Amino acid sequence: MSIQKTKGISQERRERAFQEALTYQQFINSAKVNVDRLQLNFEQYILSEQELAYFEGLSEQVNVLVLAHDWCGDVVANLPLFGKIEHETGKLMLHILLRDPDNQDIAAAYLHEDGRNHIPTYVFFNGAGEELGLFIERPDQITDLSSGWKEDFWNLHPEWDGRGKALSELDEDVRKSLFDYLKEQRPQAREQEKTAIIEIIRSILG
Repeated sequence: MSIQKTKGISQERRERAFQEALTYQQFINSAKVNVDRLQLNFEQYILSEQELAYFEGLSEQVNVLVLAHDWCGDVVANLPLFGKIEHETGKLMLHILLRDPDNQDIAAAYLHEDGRNHIPTYVFFNGAGEELGLFIERPDQITDLSSGWKEDFWNLHPEWDGRGKALSELDEDVRKSLFDYLKEQRPQAREQEKTAIIEIIRSILG
């Protein structure tokens, strides 16, 4: 997770990105994979009265530039929350771009703390076009839970070689099974993820 301010992109690049971007619904309509999970997560995210009141109390609409792909588990898990906030309050306006292949320059401007780009990447702008902050990938709490889920997966499959290896080093079948297992576990933390992300948004917007 990263929420720091950055040097970011130029005004011209931002305006072009907004023009080329998809709306949330357009992103869903164009998705080739994980459509059911995206739709289910949108339906299952429920904003509390306090959460609704916070967003409705914002003085202006906030533009959020998003780098995403439908195959990404973190996108599937938390982009629908942003879509739900936009739908129910109108105080976020999502501008969604596919990172690959045409928007690597934007990704390079918003690197994770590890020096690489990750998705989803959410960049927040006020009405004047000033960058307010950045949120990348997932909350730290979910990263911690994911580490435990991975340990559980390997404990369930002692016959497979791969514990401690990078994902790129795993056999394709093993990697797919691990991803499928993580997808099954993630919804258990939906409420925790919602709370953590809204806290991050509040820290960015004030």
